[in-house]
Amino acid sequence: MRKSRGWLVLVLIVAVLAGCTNKPANSGNGEAGPGTSSAPSAAAGEGGVKEGGTLLVGLTGDPLSFNPDGTSDDFLYPIAQNIFGKLATINAKQEIIPDLAKSWEISDDGLIYTFHLNENVKWHNGKPFTSKDVKFTYEAIKKNSGLAVTSLGGIKDISLPDDNTVVFTLSEPDAAFLGYLAWYGTFILPEHIYSTGEWASGTSVNPVGTGPFKFTEYKTGVNISLEKNPDYYGQVPHVDKLIFSIITDPNTMVQSFYNGELDIYGGDPPASEFNVIASNPDYRMSTSLWPSRSYLLFNFEKEPFDKLEVRQAVAYAINNAEILTKAMKGQGQVAKNFVSPVYTWAVSDEYVVPSPNIDKAKRLLEQAGYLADKDGNYLNISLDIFQYDVYQDVATVVKDQLKKIGINVTINVSDYASWETQVVNEHKYQMSILGGYQGPDVGAIITRIGTGRPSNIMGYSNEELDQLLKEGSTLVKEEERALKYAEVQRILSEDLPIYPMIEYVGSNPVHAYVMGEPGSEEAVPYTSPSMYNYVWLNK
Repeated sequence: MRKSRGWLVLVLIVAVLAGCTNKPANSGNGEAGPGTSSAPSAAAGEGGVKEGGTLLVGLTGDPLSFNPDGTSDDFLYPIAQNIFGKLATINAKQEIIPDLAKSWEISDDGLIYTFHLNENVKWHNGKPFTSKDVKFTYEAIKKNSGLAVTSLGGIKDISLPDDNTVVFTLSEPDAAFLGYLAWYGTFILPEHIYSTGEWASGTSVNPVGTGPFKFTEYKTGVNISLEKNPDYYGQVPHVDKLIFSIITDPNTMVQSFYNGELDIYGGDPPASEFNVIASNPDYRMSTSLWPSRSYLLFNFEKEPFDKLEVRQAVAYAINNAEILTKAMKGQGQVAKNFVSPVYTWAVSDEYVVPSPNIDKAKRLLEQAGYLADKDGNYLNISLDIFQYDVYQDVATVVKDQLKKIGINVTINVSDYASWETQVVNEHKYQMSILGGYQGPDVGAIITRIGTGRPSNIMGYSNEELDQLLKEGSTLVKEEERALKYAEVQRILSEDLPIYPMIEYVGSNPVHAYVMGEPGSEEAVPYTSPSMYNYVWLNK
């Protein structure tokens, strides 16, 4: 049995299974949870921390419910990080850090995970938090088909040696298991409320958690108000109140930030404003590379992308550097590989996206049996995307690039619901653009390229690839997994079900007077990306 300090770099998660342990940066006993006595307060020792005040953070939409484990809900997620806790969580540097669990151990065979919980933790209503709440949560996720039900499907048994210990036994090793526990849809819920409450609605609009802030009020379309939890087991918030201001219009959001109506932007600014904010000393903006990427995807069930040569022709026509400059205004990173560069140990530089080659692209179209018309066009295709400024800008650049090889593109833009029906559900499209999180482990790519998986909307299937993905997820040694994922990248480079374009670099601008934001040096070791208990206002 190997003891983990919790300070596990996400991209090196398998090293834990193989026996590696990273000591915490504070050089303490390695069992510090966020904000415990060994976790330094923001600007501790400088005498500059100011207590009190109200922190205003932007939010681009209303949450669907207040159950953080029910369904995918990006509007609830930043709120949930402040109200609820998880066994472990992921910080802005893609590291797995302690949360409700102060430490954990993993058996040599990768089948048993033992979590040691922080003691004397209370729910916001004063009732004690225990290991029974943890077991109840995961059983409720399974019973109600919660958001994480698939990724946590390998749990064979959950035992509770005592009120502060939880033991998971897996049916087979899963290198991504710890990452899944720390990611989406795994917030621990109070059994005494949810055992009789409404799962779907999140017990109406009155969420009760263990986090650093307590829920106080929700005004639909206006804001969600929280207040500090003085009994929080970790770093008690410096600010008295945390208000998420709901602003759905991007232009209004930008102006509200510039006007000082928001202290923290609450996500990525529009690409057009990125450099403006980054160059202004009145603001501060930390950035971090995430395992998220934008990519082209092709419909394998319809012409012309059922032909490999056509997919290859598109790949040779696309210039990712131009997309980054023109569409993204430099906000992001050029994609070069078929897995996210966050997972450095798994990336194979032998299989990379091709360099632009217009002549070769045209030859490939001719090999596929197409002839150029009088206007020089070999093909007329449609590119279906949903309403999102970034995708619309990317699509425009892609259209111009494909025009150079004789592919005439019609861009169809629809609302998300319509796009989902047409593209995802009915497969009535030729080419589209998709993005999103591809973690918390490199193996999570299976959801996008594995046969029949939910985000594989290409209709793509390769038996060898499926087997490699399965083997890669059950191996416990990093070097052995890397060999499997190198072969995965080989197949992706040969079949081209997707074409990676841009890697996502996250940012969250703040005013210069905001100290201790989640991406800051003092807070990042202890907080998730939208957790604000270390923030104080220097004004």
